[in-house]
Amino acid sequence: MKRQLTSNRLVLAWRVLAVAVAVVVAVVVIGAARVEAGTWAGKVTAGANGAKTVTSPAKGFSESATLKLPELWRLGGDSEDEEEFFGVIGDIDIDASGNVYLLDSQLNEAKIYTLDGEFVRSIGREGEGPGEFRMPSSMFFTKDDKVAVVQMMPGKIVQLTKGGEPSGEYPIPPAPDGGFQMIQGGESRGGNVVLYMARQQFDQAAGKWSRSSFLASVDATGKQAATYASKENVISMAAAEMNDASWDTFERRWEVGPDGKVYACNSYDNYEVTVYDKTGKVEKVITREYKHVARTADEKAFMGRMFDHWAKMIPNCKVTINPMNKDIDSIYLRDDGSLWVLSSAGARNLPKGTLGTFDVFNPEGQFVKQVTLQGQGNPLEDLYVFEKDRLYVVTSFLQAAMSAQGVQGLYDEADEPEPMAVICYKLEGDMIAAR
Repeated sequence: MKRQLTSNRLVLAWRVLAVAVAVVVAVVVIGAARVEAGTWAGKVTAGANGAKTVTSPAKGFSESATLKLPELWRLGGDSEDEEEFFGVIGDIDIDASGNVYLLDSQLNEAKIYTLDGEFVRSIGREGEGPGEFRMPSSMFFTKDDKVAVVQMMPGKIVQLTKGGEPSGEYPIPPAPDGGFQMIQGGESRGGNVVLYMARQQFDQAAGKWSRSSFLASVDATGKQAATYASKENVISMAAAEMNDASWDTFERRWEVGPDGKVYACNSYDNYEVTVYDKTGKVEKVITREYKHVARTADEKAFMGRMFDHWAKMIPNCKVTINPMNKDIDSIYLRDDGSLWVLSSAGARNLPKGTLGTFDVFNPEGQFVKQVTLQGQGNPLEDLYVFEKDRLYVVTSFLQAAMSAQGVQGLYDEADEPEPMAVICYKLEGDMIAAR
């Protein structure tokens, strides 16, 4: 089980490697857990092939909650301990024994800690041989309890034992035309291994470059068992143009639920989460009334600098930046079946000490309430990973990842990033989300 690793900036960089706090007042948590539910005032409409759309009003049917949750431990930052030195933590996962795996995309290793934050060992190393990888994007655990490390490009999945011994590769479907293939993320949950893949081609005769991104279920033999969300982008070299909205995908906006169903955001400017069953059939679309959030001048300038970096690789490419933020920045599926959505509004204009304001939906797709988590973290710069009753925050993630990729000029030279830290917070009342 794992969570994909949040900001509008992070998502629009595609996969750059490519992902609350002080002691709580018991009355606050208990009160949040016991809020009496009101009457849901939304509607359910039937669609094609049995799919349904669950539409909620702008306000949830239960009272909003603000939770100041305890910090359990933190690693890295200003620590001089070699066991807490990080390059770029790109993913976090928890094994069946409760051990915490921190995948370092820059150092090409996974550091393992106990649930209490005590160092156990490091596994993996850089290279192309057995058990080796470069610039991994994510990780998951296989049915036979192997550690599967996803290398982005060229796409492959390296398997290790928990002791760090090489254990072959997890098979993946080949590109049907022999083209270039990347794996930008992977997750295993509810008996479903899902990969976020991308294939690229250049048609020299037509002068067109294409990129196909998709979510696929892959079985133990490497067969593509189902396809979920997909996105196709084409650039004509005769009139090359990159629009950040049209190039946006479901990156960091997809999750596998505890039952193996796949949740993905397929739209930039619609507040929608599409739910697929394991076979790839659309089961429902979850949405609510929502007001778009305009980008600030600084946000537009930042995105312009980021896309200018990618556009330099394409001669005479024109860059267009959307004046609005995407409606949904990221999504998370909790073990209780609840869906936590971090919207553009929930990630911006936050008071100091606020991790974000999340829209919480119950397993039926009804908007229950908003939950504001307090602690140290910035949803526009940091990586958030929800695991069971914990929230892990990787600080300075975006800036560190951009720097590791050689992207320059995004930040002021004087704005040096703080050393990367991993903060573990306790999420009290695991079932408050669905009530």
